[in-house]
Amino acid sequence: FVTTLQEIGARLQGSLQPRMSSKHRLTRSFRTLSALLYVLNIVVSVTFATNLHYLNILVGSLTALMSLVMLFVAIEAPAPVIQRLESGKFGEHLFTFRGRYMVDLLIALFLFAMGLWGFIMAILTLILIFGIRFLGVKQPDAFNEIFRQSDGDGGVEYVGPDPESLAGGR
Repeated sequence: FVTTLQEIGARLQGSLQPRMSSKHRLTRSFRTLSALLYVLNIVVSVTFATNLHYLNILVGSLTALMSLVMLFVAIEAPAPVIQRLESGKFGEHLFTFRGRYMVDLLIALFLFAMGLWGFIMAILTLILIFGIRFLGVKQPDAFNEIFRQSDGDGGVEYVGPDPESLAGGR
């Protein structure tokens, strides 16, 4: 009898807790995955920079710096850095899909030059880019929650199909 009461209590307690919608779970998953990927990119870049050759230091440092900035953008913290990025001309584009896509592509290109682990991380970065693009096609609301829209992002904000085109009208 006590076990039954505990089970009922657990079920009631579970039903009283707010449930997260699938859209929020999806966006949280992509943000977490992005943050993890940027941390790993930083580790690979710093390791590459410790070879103490001029180009290795330069490429590794720049890639680590870009990955760090994108990590801040992905987790939207710390607040002073985010405010500084939002107020800058270049920084405001980092919060859009097009801006993030361009920086991620540049990071991936640098990672390809960093040996086996860099190659693996570059492939994972590209997979994430295309995964987010696929998310935009399949889940427009989740995509729009992750990225801000800008005037230059023509065609990136996804909406449902036009009812007239579905009905065969022109």
